[in-house]
Amino acid sequence: MLVCAIHCRCNLFGRIDQREIMAGSTSGGNPQSRPTKNQRREAAREKARQFREQQERQRKRKRLLIQIGVIVAVVAVVLGGWLIIQSVQKHEQAAASVMPANMPNDGVVISEGLAVQKAEPRAADVQPERQTSPDGRLVVEIYADFMCPICGQFEQTYGQMLSEQAQAGNIDLVIHPVSILDQASQGTKYSTRSAAAAASVATYAPDSFLNYFTTLLQPGVQANESTSGLSDDRLVELARQVIGDDHPEQQDQVEKSIRDGEFKKWVKRSTDAANLTGTPTVYIDGQSLDDLSKVSDTLQQKLKDRGIDMTQTGAGASEGQ
Repeated sequence: MLVCAIHCRCNLFGRIDQREIMAGSTSGGNPQSRPTKNQRREAAREKARQFREQQERQRKRKRLLIQIGVIVAVVAVVLGGWLIIQSVQKHEQAAASVMPANMPNDGVVISEGLAVQKAEPRAADVQPERQTSPDGRLVVEIYADFMCPICGQFEQTYGQMLSEQAQAGNIDLVIHPVSILDQASQGTKYSTRSAAAAASVATYAPDSFLNYFTTLLQPGVQANESTSGLSDDRLVELARQVIGDDHPEQQDQVEKSIRDGEFKKWVKRSTDAANLTGTPTVYIDGQSLDDLSKVSDTLQQKLKDRGIDMTQTGAGASEGQ
């Protein structure tokens, strides 16, 4: 009995010790395998550092993307502005290069029978010259601004006489519409608009040019200084009247040209090229005539030198009879 009790006790103790050992091994019983408090603190700090670095990288990436976006936007704006400027400049250059037809040296040449000498538009880079006659006729050139009151007086005094001499084939009458009084039309730039309208008629309805020119200088029609001048509608209306309803295509072409301001740039260029000090400016046989009261006498003498008696033509012939 005593032996059995001792044996059982030993077995009991053995099992107890074995269970304790097994329990210790399954629960990770080695205390050194667990992270210490300092290790856990360092691990947390490392994780926080990595998180901060990740956040900083994301902020830098976001900032870089914003900067790239701003740069792209600025480049787009600059490029867009440059393209717009280039487009405007090309448009202005194209407009400046538009030249009227039938005005070889920026003037309409009216010859025998009041026929307009037809001519293709001059190249924009070719400077105008003093007009000469291919037939050796005496050349009379007139530079006129449609708002100039003295131009109106000149037309009333000498217009018919000059037209008669041209019709008879004694002279080539060259008319240059110019613009020197834009500042006198309340901001509407009437001198330029009317000169451009005359160029439109010269280009698309040349046989009606002289009539249009004289109409715009007629009393009651001619615009007065310090007014807005005639409207584009009125310029178109007068052009349609002188062209006549028998030529609807010419009427439409002239109207479109006037409303588009097709020859406004040309007016400025031609006026600048003329280098005028005032209007009307008159050249007879290539020489400027300072005293306009001597137009008839000078013309008569010049024609006489060529063996032509201007008094036998038109009004002069009537006066001599």
